[in-house]
Amino acid sequence: MSSLPSGLKPGRDVTIRGAGAQGRTILAAAGGDPQMLWTPTRAERAGLKAAKAVRIDLKLEAVEGQLVGPALYADWGDGFSEDSYTRLKAGPDGWFASLPARSWQLNAVRLDPSEGECAFTVSDFKVTRIGDLGADPRGLKGAVIQALKPALGPLGKPVGAVWRRGRAMLQRSRGTRAVAGDAGPIRATYEHAIAVSKNLRSPHFAAPIAAPIVLPADAPKVVAFYLPQFHPFPENDLWWGKGFTEWTNVSKAQPQFLGHYQPRLPADLGFYDLRQREVIAQQIDLARGAGVSAFCFHYYWFAGKRLLERPIELVLADPTLDFPFALCWANENWTRRWDGDESDVLMGQDHSPEDDRAVFEDMARYIRDPRYLKIGGKPVLVLYRPEILPGPKATTDRWRAQARAMGLGELHLLCTTAFGFQDYASHGFDGLIDFPPHAIVEGEITRSVTPLHANFTGKVYDYPSVVQHKLDELEAAPAAFVPGVMPGWDNQARKPWSGHAFHNADPESYLTWLSGALKHVEAKHPKGEAMVFVNAWNEWGEGAYLEPDRWFGHGYLHATRTALGAYVPRLADAHPLVAQAQGAFQKRADAVVLLHLFYPELIDWFAQRLAATAGGLDVMITVPESWNEADLARVRTAFPSAHLAIAQNRGRDIRPFVETLRRARALGYSVFCKLHSKRSPHRAKGDQWRAELFDGLLGGEAAGLALRAFAQDPKLGLLASSEARMRIGDPDVMANNGAAVERLSARMGLKPSPETPFAAGSMFWGRTEAFAPLSDLADAEIGFEPELGRVDGTTAHAIERLTAAIVARAGYRASFEL
Repeated sequence: MSSLPSGLKPGRDVTIRGAGAQGRTILAAAGGDPQMLWTPTRAERAGLKAAKAVRIDLKLEAVEGQLVGPALYADWGDGFSEDSYTRLKAGPDGWFASLPARSWQLNAVRLDPSEGECAFTVSDFKVTRIGDLGADPRGLKGAVIQALKPALGPLGKPVGAVWRRGRAMLQRSRGTRAVAGDAGPIRATYEHAIAVSKNLRSPHFAAPIAAPIVLPADAPKVVAFYLPQFHPFPENDLWWGKGFTEWTNVSKAQPQFLGHYQPRLPADLGFYDLRQREVIAQQIDLARGAGVSAFCFHYYWFAGKRLLERPIELVLADPTLDFPFALCWANENWTRRWDGDESDVLMGQDHSPEDDRAVFEDMARYIRDPRYLKIGGKPVLVLYRPEILPGPKATTDRWRAQARAMGLGELHLLCTTAFGFQDYASHGFDGLIDFPPHAIVEGEITRSVTPLHANFTGKVYDYPSVVQHKLDELEAAPAAFVPGVMPGWDNQARKPWSGHAFHNADPESYLTWLSGALKHVEAKHPKGEAMVFVNAWNEWGEGAYLEPDRWFGHGYLHATRTALGAYVPRLADAHPLVAQAQGAFQKRADAVVLLHLFYPELIDWFAQRLAATAGGLDVMITVPESWNEADLARVRTAFPSAHLAIAQNRGRDIRPFVETLRRARALGYSVFCKLHSKRSPHRAKGDQWRAELFDGLLGGEAAGLALRAFAQDPKLGLLASSEARMRIGDPDVMANNGAAVERLSARMGLKPSPETPFAAGSMFWGRTEAFAPLSDLADAEIGFEPELGRVDGTTAHAIERLTAAIVARAGYRASFEL
């Protein structure tokens, strides 16, 4: 006589073996897809109707083998769909899970006790109602349909297919009518805004830079224009309202057309106040990590009256803010141009020979500072708009004479292309800085976007098209031309309905522009004197900033770092220490650790932990080409018997893994353990995660258990800990990875499904031959993209999710029972 909980019955691949201790029924889960079904009584159905959610509590215990990935599915009227999947969690009194309602009636619950063979008992199965959805808004008709569904059973094929297809057609027809009535774009924009409010991120979202770049002295310099507007001051209080700063504009911005990225909100630094030293110190750390060489502060002088001076004065007074800087005199009137009224002058200029001398006297205080930016030994000074001076050549002559008289030496004077200015040489300047988006007319797509308001009069440009045009222009640029790039531009925050927006901007397109500009100046300017200016570091009101935001994260900082990475000395396998390690390497075991050691500060961490496995495992290590000689010597000393190779910084840990896996196969290794120096800087406990993953694979007796498992089962292709197991169908796993997974699956002949598991964190044991579908592909076929710090959506992330499908394609199986 069965002692199973009421309503719970064995389903597919589950049989009753007999009675066990305390009268509990012992069940056997065979290979395949073991299931048990719970069906509520009429009274239980009535008690669960219109519940917001249900909680399941049960006792599930293994008698033989292990419970691997126990999970629940709920039938809310459309069968046991993937959307209703929930993993069970272990609690103090057993297992439990909460199932959010997907309709007004719970019809059944499916228990998947384990993904592997085992014997088990189940007891105390309890379903508890949580909350109340209220009355069923579908009325009598909906209630009747809902009542019929249990009699029809779960809607599988063909009935379920017809039901779901009809529902999809209805939704599409509703969507079409909404678009036709002008509600479609508005609804899409609103839903996107809600998703962003729930922390939706761009596929380009990047983590903080964990390994700052160190550039040689003669590398091209990236100089970022810096807006000191982010603090209140009396004049702004008077002109725009008490407490006004640039954040006032930024925070009130709204999208003006379908797909328009607004509002643009800061991430790490928040809505900062530039009167605080800590903020500027954080900005310097971010800039230095990305390779930015200097800030060029916009300097505001109006016939002896200074505005926005507090941040610059704070920097000047604090030598611990050790970062190069320069000045750009914004020598135009301060007007209400932000509001579209150019004629309303709030603070005017009074250009004259006396004003020229007075403004330079003040700027000289900064130029004397040892941190001030110099090119070829000359201080860099930028003038925004030369053409509005009464005599620009006379001004530059006066400044040069004053500099010599003050003992500052010769100046490196530059001006900008703002408002189309070009004639720099006849006005006494040494060069001309391109200042996008001024004078850009190519790439306009205004007519192809869908405005969200009838009064929209702005212009929209396609950013990638603009990038290509600007790179083409560089081919004819004179030697004294200093390229300027922008990570984006969108001044809708300042000019609602009438601003200009550069749509489709992202870190990858910016990387293309910056890389091209750097190559140009490297070819045209003497070593150590090449510069590219970025507009800007923090022009939030104009959508032009490198600082982290909530949508892209640190993406633009990573892109800057990657572009400058071309000028960092690179290690190669021909390096004597690497060649020595490879020449001395001997295969001593049948299994090998494949370790990608990206962070040199973790050399000792891995050396200490891998010392315990030295007798049974060989070690093959890859390190990035950006390491210095000292770090390379340290890893050679820490791992004297290891094989050592240099890896290009693409594809995270996956590309180095593929390269080393090929070497391991060639050397005859049958089993490997894949590790990497994971830090996950976007996670609060990234270092702890690395330690947990390592311990699950090699800590304690784990290594011995893994090697025995591969020896006993010749079809075992991948082995990882149960704690690392996730599925492709789990929430958010495929949010940004669908296209890459589909592309790679077609390349390798894979057949992944929502049930396909993978080891989150990409650390696992494997059999070398089981990964042949991957290692046999050329790098060009795999298609690793440039490294931009993305936390998801790269080729590396797609391969991580496909590991179990890869070994299945080779005829092996994956296990998460370590």
